[in-house]
Amino acid sequence: MRIFVTGATGYIGGVVTERALAEGHAVYGLSRNEEGDAKLRALGATPVRGELASLDVLRQESAQAEAVLHLAYIHDWGMDYAEILRIDAAAVDALGEPLHGTDKALVITSGTAFVDPDPAGGETTEDSPLSRTFVLKDRIRSERHALRLSESGVRVSAIRLPPYVYGRGGSTFVPMLMQMAVKAGESVYVDDGHMRTSDVHVDDAATLFLLAAREAKAGDVFNGTGSTTVTLRELAEAIGAALKLPVRSVSREEAEALWGQFLTAFVQFENRPSNRKAVQQLGWQPQGIDMLTDIRSGSYGELAEKLRQG
Repeated sequence: MRIFVTGATGYIGGVVTERALAEGHAVYGLSRNEEGDAKLRALGATPVRGELASLDVLRQESAQAEAVLHLAYIHDWGMDYAEILRIDAAAVDALGEPLHGTDKALVITSGTAFVDPDPAGGETTEDSPLSRTFVLKDRIRSERHALRLSESGVRVSAIRLPPYVYGRGGSTFVPMLMQMAVKAGESVYVDDGHMRTSDVHVDDAATLFLLAAREAKAGDVFNGTGSTTVTLRELAEAIGAALKLPVRSVSREEAEALWGQFLTAFVQFENRPSNRKAVQQLGWQPQGIDMLTDIRSGSYGELAEKLRQG
């Protein structure tokens, strides 16, 4: 297939691009600058200069593609969030416009943390009640807007990614927590650290996007989780082991003093979404090294060494 990828120069999008090329697809990736162009060319992809507000570029590339994977999102928390949502909605509309009635895939990126934890501590599904308290709860509007395109003949589907997409020494929140641990001189967790979170290896996430492009039906939503059993204490202990730092329980107030209110609220949100639907309907089989091992003795070793050396 010819695949158009937004966010192709990012952490997850770069791995999606690499995987797609390895499967023999031609990948055209949205790029905002020369650095992005060079990264895509090095992978073997074709850079397309533009950004999410470049609606004519998005329409043109979508019209020429057999599948569109939308992984780009604005993560500038200094911007008005309503404007971020507006830009994303306009971009999705532009990507979807040439796909009406074609059966070509549009796969968009969403999140598992929009769903309330199960009251009994079990796993949740794609149909579980949405959260009214999660710190980024309004982003569900992006998913809903995109899925409405299915009503007008677009084969649109959504991949909900867990809070911790990890692997290859990258990610957002794992390195951030490691950096904050070094700064504080200790790795911390809140209270008894019993809350559980979910994760997925970035290579497994990339595989899921490509499976959805081939097999997903219009309106499908899939939880892209590899594990739902890691506790926040175990995560802190893995970071402490990697960085050779002590590990300590702190109160919520102490955590907010170290991490700030936003990150504390993000971390302190139990998230256990089942991947059963993706496994059964798409044949997805997560195979990546588990997150705790990867932090302790895997791909995060180089980052840990750099942080230890200052």
